[in-house]
Amino acid sequence: MESRPPVLDRLYIAHGLIAEILGEAPQLHDCHLDQALFVLSLAIKRARRSPKLRQPPVSAYREQYLPF
Repeated sequence: MESRPPVLDRLYIAHGLIAEILGEAPQLHDCHLDQALFVLSLAIKRARRSPKLRQPPVSAYREQYLPF
C-alpha cells in the first residue's frame, strides 16, 4: 500500500497549482480562486504548527549501523 504525502505537502501542492492558474489567467482574479489561495495560506500556517499534520522526522537511527 502506498503512503500518501503529509497534509502540509499536499497543501503546498494545491497552493502552487492555484497560484499557477491565476498567473496564467488574470481574468480569474475576481473569482473565488483568489480566496482559495488565501484559505490555503491560512491552512498551511496552521498545519505548520500542528504536529499531527507535519511529516514525522526521520529517525537518524534507521540509517546508522548499530553494533548490538
